Amino acid sequence: MKYIFTLFVALISIELTNDSLNAQQYWLRQPSPTTRWLYRCTFTDTLNGWAVGDSGTVIHTSDGGQNWVLQTSPVNYFIEYIFFLNQRLGWGICHNYNFNNTVILKTTNSGNNWTSTYYVDTSQLFNVIYFIDSLTGFLSGYSGVILKSTNAGANWNPCIVDTNFFAQFPIKNLAFYDSQIGYGCGGVMDFAGVMWNTSNGGASWNPQGVAPEPINFILPLSASNAVAAGGDFEFGASFVKTTNSGLNWDYRPLNFFGVGQRITLRTVSEAWIPLGFSQRWAVSFDTMRTWSEIMAPDTASIYDAMFVDSLHGWAFGSSGAIYKFNISAIGIRSSQNNLPTENELLQNYPNPFNPSTRIIYKLARPSRVKIILFDMLGREVKILYEGFQNSGVHSLRFDAPGLSSGVYFYRLETNTSTQTKKMVFVK
Repeated sequence: MKYIFTLFVALISIELTNDSLNAQQYWLRQPSPTTRWLYRCTFTDTLNGWAVGDSGTVIHTSDGGQNWVLQTSPVNYFIEYIFFLNQRLGWGICHNYNFNNTVILKTTNSGNNWTSTYYVDTSQLFNVIYFIDSLTGFLSGYSGVILKSTNAGANWNPCIVDTNFFAQFPIKNLAFYDSQIGYGCGGVMDFAGVMWNTSNGGASWNPQGVAPEPINFILPLSASNAVAAGGDFEFGASFVKTTNSGLNWDYRPLNFFGVGQRITLRTVSEAWIPLGFSQRWAVSFDTMRTWSEIMAPDTASIYDAMFVDSLHGWAFGSSGAIYKFNISAIGIRSSQNNLPTENELLQNYPNPFNPSTRIIYKLARPSRVKIILFDMLGREVKILYEGFQNSGVHSLRFDAPGLSSGVYFYRLETNTSTQTKKMVFVK
């Protein structure tokens, strides 16, 4: 998702607000194949996603969430972490506490089959696994140890971690911006929140205390900017950021009941933090300058959420809860005097599609609009819409009867701009 984050500029200080907002407008409950607690999720594109949790539960969608199915899991332990490098290759982490073992799950075929391997050293428990590419990966966990593999996990070797006071605190999350710049976060409740950073591909890491409570999730935005979320039962949710590659961190309590589980961006200006057991969200619509508290729909406890792009977001939680971001909520925000500042043509969804797809676009001001479909040779196939429209967010459904399979382009023409995107039709 780095293509979203490279647009991000340095963040400025947080102010807190108490807007009364209705999460039911933003998140819609979806059918779920399980009643088990869904704790962590990951998506590789708009079609493929996974969520894991209690009793070895793994669910998967390959059609953009229209259907979720249970995958066969080799374990019945609580799966604490899941990470997919691409549509095919993924890993998970769980523990067999009867034998004090970390269990590493792996799939090479989208989760249709999973293997489980016990980590050999029972004195170490790991709860995070992260791969930069198919060969280079990292393990981290409860004792602050960070291991690196350069052979797809066949062997793991310890990284150098600076031996300061915070070096042995538990690590809860790892993330890399590129092959060299990476971050970790963690800490101990009622004691300290700790951040780790590396600038040499994980060969060495520097931990430093940044907060009075644990940090649960770190999100790199650019080579020098990163944001994180955390908190505990006493202090509530918190937000942390760096604008200088982790040399310094700015900590801010959000003053909301709950613990920040993840921070995910819908756009460069809109951010969401699920607050877990408190059945709340923290949400910002102004590049994380101010935050609002929103009750979760149906009083659900949301423990993880992820936006694949500005239109496609998912949330997961207790009792198998699955929520999908409501595209109409974009219009809700527009009706609240938050009109687009520039014209924007968004990616169609689903893509690839058959037999229909939806095109969303934003108009900063009233304009004549023309949307045209072209084939790969640049020949005009069809005018999908032509007319005058007011400023705001607009949606167009495109049905493709008689269209041949292949790659097409759709173009938005207005009085002031022209934008083009690619779509794929598959019969």
